Amino acid sequence: MRTQTSAACIAGVGHTAVAARLGRSAWELQADAVVQAVADAGLRPCDVDGLLTEPGYSQGVIEGVTPHFLRLGAMLGLDPRFTGSEVLGGASAVAMVQRAAMAVANGLCEVCVCVYGDAPSQAPGVWGYSRGDGAAFGFFGAPGIHALAAARHMALYGTRPEQLGEIAVTFRHHARLTPHAQQRAPMTLEDYLASPYVVEPLRVLDCCQISDAGAAVVITSRERARDLKHPPVAIAGFSQAHCLTSLVNDDYLTTLPARRAAPEAFAMAGVTPGDVDLAELYDCFTIVVLLQLEDYGFCKKGEGGGFVDNGGLALTGRLPTNTAGGLLSEGFGGGMLHIVEAVRQLRGECGLRQVREAEVALVSGYGLGMNTHATVILTRG
Repeated sequence: MRTQTSAACIAGVGHTAVAARLGRSAWELQADAVVQAVADAGLRPCDVDGLLTEPGYSQGVIEGVTPHFLRLGAMLGLDPRFTGSEVLGGASAVAMVQRAAMAVANGLCEVCVCVYGDAPSQAPGVWGYSRGDGAAFGFFGAPGIHALAAARHMALYGTRPEQLGEIAVTFRHHARLTPHAQQRAPMTLEDYLASPYVVEPLRVLDCCQISDAGAAVVITSRERARDLKHPPVAIAGFSQAHCLTSLVNDDYLTTLPARRAAPEAFAMAGVTPGDVDLAELYDCFTIVVLLQLEDYGFCKKGEGGGFVDNGGLALTGRLPTNTAGGLLSEGFGGGMLHIVEAVRQLRGECGLRQVREAEVALVSGYGLGMNTHATVILTRG
């Protein structure tokens, strides 16, 4: 099924090193990622007429009175036709790609760069924010609410800690095949079970990395991409859905907005869950991966634990997932590294971690306190 937005594609990707401490500012990381993505597309900075940014947790959208996109655009020497900053937490990267695709498809710009970058190592305490009214009950940062979700899933469906561990161990194996990954040390299920609790039932190894990193992608038209460096990766379908009522919503801890976003994205792309060759799922915590597998329709509600058993998410499993290691092991890239990896898989550039005959990839973005969700489906050629 061809739609207006399927005229847009990803023509270039780039990212910086990914590490706990790089000694570089978020601004430097963002600018570096943009330069790499533009060069990867075979374009020049002067070709860019669209800029969308996600500032990361350590910067905020506004510094003083200067919006994030304005300062970064000035640093890059850009005077774009189309610009803005996205504020959907971990859903921002995918949402930026959606917004860029619509802008390109409707003639608002021709070459749009979407960039994420952050350096939390230079901003101590950035992850210690409260969770609204939940702060009265000890919810500071993200582990508390996600531990409740994990405990609820275990109580309702019999999900076992070993099944969450299967997710962490699989993604670490993928990271070991990824030269730039932050965590490449071997991990076994025994290592996972021996790791201490952060908020029971979530352990240290259920939680994503804290990373300094920058990543960017270049969106353009399929027509423009024909003469560029790489075969285009089509933006075939996308959607968003959000839950802004949090604990007031009866399904808040058991069902993500992905369940409402999925049908529209699949319909726009003209595919079904069974057509997806690989998934890059936002994985701030292992339980979020399991919930998304159910809510996207890869398995039934309550059957996510069984789906991941016995290498279900491995490179040769039922659904190869987070093939570079994800937030859990590749490093925290705000969700943009998930998009970069999906593009590289569809180009066939991933070496030992390459998924065979990959043609359809699903990428998710998920953010804030289980509130925001964005989906994009990418296809080869």
